[in-house]
Amino acid sequence: MIEYMRLLFKILLIIFFSSNNLFSQGRLNPVEIPILLSGTFGEFRKTHFHSGIDIKTLGKEGLRVRAIEDGDLIRVKVSTSGYGKAIYIRHYDGTTSVYAHLKKFSSKIQQIIKEIQYEKEKFEIEKFFKEGEIKLKKSELIGFSGNTGGSSGPHLHFELRDSKREKPLNPLKYGYLVIDTIPPKIQNIFIYKFLKEHIYEKIKIELRENGNSYSSNDTIKINGIFGIGYSGYDKQNSSHNKNGIYNRELTINGENVFSYKFDDLIFPDGKKIDLLIDYEAYNVEKVRIKKLYQTINSKFSFLENNDSNGLFEIIKDSLYNIKIVFEDYNKNKSIVKMVIKGIENENIFNNSETDIEEKLYHPDIEYEKKYKMLNLKIPQDAFYEPTNLNFEYNSDTIKIDKFTKAPKKGLNLEFYLPKNLDSIDLRQSCIGKISIKANNKKNKIQYVFGVKSDSLINAKTMSGGKYFLTKDSVPPSIKPINFKNENWVNNLKILKIRVDDKFSGIKKYRANINGKWILMEYEPKSKLLFFEFDDIKFNTAELKLNLYVEDMVGNVNEFKTSIYRKIFK
Repeated sequence: MIEYMRLLFKILLIIFFSSNNLFSQGRLNPVEIPILLSGTFGEFRKTHFHSGIDIKTLGKEGLRVRAIEDGDLIRVKVSTSGYGKAIYIRHYDGTTSVYAHLKKFSSKIQQIIKEIQYEKEKFEIEKFFKEGEIKLKKSELIGFSGNTGGSSGPHLHFELRDSKREKPLNPLKYGYLVIDTIPPKIQNIFIYKFLKEHIYEKIKIELRENGNSYSSNDTIKINGIFGIGYSGYDKQNSSHNKNGIYNRELTINGENVFSYKFDDLIFPDGKKIDLLIDYEAYNVEKVRIKKLYQTINSKFSFLENNDSNGLFEIIKDSLYNIKIVFEDYNKNKSIVKMVIKGIENENIFNNSETDIEEKLYHPDIEYEKKYKMLNLKIPQDAFYEPTNLNFEYNSDTIKIDKFTKAPKKGLNLEFYLPKNLDSIDLRQSCIGKISIKANNKKNKIQYVFGVKSDSLINAKTMSGGKYFLTKDSVPPSIKPINFKNENWVNNLKILKIRVDDKFSGIKKYRANINGKWILMEYEPKSKLLFFEFDDIKFNTAELKLNLYVEDMVGNVNEFKTSIYRKIFK
């Protein structure tokens, strides 16, 4: 019987996926395999809400990517970060599709982009096209899936946007269906008991799990004002990834208190993402707890009632039936139920309100801490809300404890440069950082970008750590991968060179052969530079390669070699 059910399920999958290339609204699957997701629309990322879906590509690069509908190519971007190689197509129904982290473009688009790269003598470029300048047909090949930019593994990041407002739309609402019979998984529920809007105690609630139903073991007895947070995820059939949850709704005694779902969003929402999580738990404990309340009216575009902050006041001896419904896009639901009873109000905090307030830095006030070798400035709006900050200065190093509230503008550091530095020492001087890790684990020094002016280096930080003046005197390393000096390379299609910098990082590079600039694509994750021989026809067999690489503080390394290649006519 079990084997029969498995066979039936596989048959249903085949039927579903075979019909998944054409959709109810006529849009095409951008890849030629069934859609499985490694990332859902709206899920919480480190600095933003995910503005598309991540389509799995069998763990490899090079799958064909096609235009989902007729349209105009309006933008192409090549970057070593962010979306990597990305294509934007404006369709005639008012939507724009985006295809990101591509390995390369189709030959039609690749030729146009390479001409621009050679004209500008730059690898990273962004080109906007006029309406109707380059038309693309539905199902036309536009590129190949990859892992470029900020991607952490091979996949296709796919977006739909409202063309007029540049507003990301959930592709699952537009016919891109994924087979999913699995309800969201709820890991933990937390109650935040507030003394004031920015001072609280977090209480973890023990839950009983019965299928997709969760309930507290006992009636919860608290008082005052409270909010609720949760940790959890969603999964789809045939995919092991833990993705974001589509919809959540909190009701108390039948009244909708706080709810939102990800049908669409706007890019400014992402700048405030830290306001919708327990920032201390995320930054200090590395646990992402999403809040079903807000202490600041952030006006997220997706909140169904922006006037409700999700906080609720408990009255003594009253009962409150709490229900939280978590739902994925295929309407699979998980439900959490709890009962709260109001008790006599009492201050459960160890410190008085006055003591707590005195330790807080307020966002409407500017502060400055002056030390022997540096100034620490806390500007207005450094944080979204009042926060406790701890500093320790010792031996020209300032230790800033991990933030417990979300930064808005962050902190400014001004380090005094030692006097009488020569020009080289001055250029190589920079700011270093060691992150604070638990159990005193070893951590390598990180480079912090700073701006030098007169006798100071100014830097901005959005995180805690140990900061100090240091020096980068080591130039980048350069190592040929698939060729040697004076070798013939007739059989090579691509020239590969590894470049690396152990501290401040690669700032820029430039390569030429026989004095002519060549396009070397840079992939920071693999630390490789690539040159395709098909780009240029050389009229001599000897190819004199010269590569210049510079790091962030101006240390330079040059690599020169001669290789030989048959002249192809």
